[in-house]
Amino acid sequence: MVGGTTAADRALEAARELRAAAEETRQTIQASRDLVQRSREQTLALTAVPESEMSPPAKDNGPSNDLVRSLIRAYELAEDDGDTRTRTLLGGVLHHVGCRIAAVVGPKAAHMVMH
Repeated sequence: MVGGTTAADRALEAARELRAAAEETRQTIQASRDLVQRSREQTLALTAVPESEMSPPAKDNGPSNDLVRSLIRAYELAEDDGDTRTRTLLGGVLHHVGCRIAAVVGPKAAHMVMH
């Protein structure tokens, strides 16, 4: 016995710490699996959208600056709040709005070189 603890006490404490570490690892792996699954579902949802819905209407002037700024601000607030679902949803909306902007502006006006 050293300092009031026995070898059995130390082994029990080590076992508790290992059990806690294993549980934390299990939770981390499960969270990672959940993220991968959500990513797959989002990818499938995006690829399931008909091309006609992905393309902007012929007379689309693009989103308003106020809309873009509001969406960016909402995304930042969701990020600050730690709200993963809202941030993911707003990220998808921003992607859609970005596609509309890109379709209206075009690569030349955006100073992008296309091959």
